[in-house]
Amino acid sequence: METCSDQPRNVVPLWRRKDQKMGSVVSTVMTHWTSLRGNGGIPRRADLDPQTLAPALPNAFLLECPRPDAVRFRLAGQHLHHTMGMDVRGMPLRAFFEIPDRKRLMEKVSQVFSDPAVLDLELVSDAQGRAVLEGRMCLMPLTGPEGQINRALGVLVTDGLVGLPPRRFRIRHLSLTRLAGRTDSTDATASRPVQCAGPASPFQERPALRLVQGGLS
Repeated sequence: METCSDQPRNVVPLWRRKDQKMGSVVSTVMTHWTSLRGNGGIPRRADLDPQTLAPALPNAFLLECPRPDAVRFRLAGQHLHHTMGMDVRGMPLRAFFEIPDRKRLMEKVSQVFSDPAVLDLELVSDAQGRAVLEGRMCLMPLTGPEGQINRALGVLVTDGLVGLPPRRFRIRHLSLTRLAGRTDSTDATASRPVQCAGPASPFQERPALRLVQGGLS
């Protein structure tokens, strides 16, 4: 396991001190994802249980990687729609971030699929004198129907008033945890770059989760 950070280890930001509510939502998603790993493999997207994720559904989302240079939303809870002021399905993940941070973001997101790894981002939105909106986003890799790591389970939680959307974020701190203990079937692809889905429609696969009453199900 390897952790990358752009902030000194002995610094505990004030942001972390008010993370209890946000941390609870993130914990719901990450605990479910971890429970599906079995002997250390990468969970299948089809194995996600909407009932277990219920407390976090408004904040949860699914990403797909149709090609190595594109990562986009397949499904998303109502909090993400509210934050952007629109339905975000089919939208690229980078649209949630300010332009100067997008290259850095996508470099790390690509490793979620290729290493694979878990990405944890501390975010802030305060552009143009608007009220500060702090957030946390976590991405966890999933295998798609072909057994390739081309899906990801994510969660976005924020603290503060969203106000007038769209709200886009800067990355204040990040950590990337590379996963170990993968199963034999997953290890067989370890030396290959991420195998993203082909040019088929992003909604061709029948979703195991769907949007219902402000969340995923």
